[in-house]
Amino acid sequence: YGLQGHRVIASLPATDGILKLNKYPSKISQKDLNTAIDWVIKRETSQIKEETVYDYFILRGEDAISVALVLARAESVNRLTNLISSAGLKPEIIDYEVLAIVNYGIYHKLALPFSILYIDYDYSILLTYSPSNISYSVIHWDYLGYSKKAGSSSTSEELLESFLAEVRNLIVINDIFNVYVAGVGLNNESFLEYILENLPILGLLDAGELPPNFFVPYILSLREGSK
Repeated sequence: YGLQGHRVIASLPATDGILKLNKYPSKISQKDLNTAIDWVIKRETSQIKEETVYDYFILRGEDAISVALVLARAESVNRLTNLISSAGLKPEIIDYEVLAIVNYGIYHKLALPFSILYIDYDYSILLTYSPSNISYSVIHWDYLGYSKKAGSSSTSEELLESFLAEVRNLIVINDIFNVYVAGVGLNNESFLEYILENLPILGLLDAGELPPNFFVPYILSLREGSK
């Protein structure tokens, strides 16, 4: 396909990393902030026995500065970069899935704060973003297994209800009022209809002209186009 040698922006799955948020006074000096960040990185990496890679970025709110630190196993990152290299491509940036989804909301100027329920085949992510905060939960729910059983047994209804119950619980705990939904579930009309009837869905997030299951690759393509 003539793609060999091209540079690639890829995303590490949410289940292969973790995002931790640390807050500091808005008036902290840059020197003290750098010292605090270095200390947090040393503390977090010292608690992990495996080789770890990390990156961070800073959110500057009116009342506080938040530092979002992403930690991932080096093995997971190396596995992804090796897969890309084996296809004759060059890994340029490895994003983190949670942050990629946040970037969709920022790029499309969703009203702040915004919450997104991203549904993938074997897990889902419910996240909330504001200029000073990022929170997220990974929901281990088998959408693929559900879709194969849908309409053929009571088990599929039980699977769906367990998913909705967990999402509702997270919505209440995190004081979320409205949620955008994205991901593979948008391809399933009956599933989507049920979700819209039972959750406070504000809107559906598409992947441009691509199918809904290409939501994350679509976001990464926006990042490439904005460089």
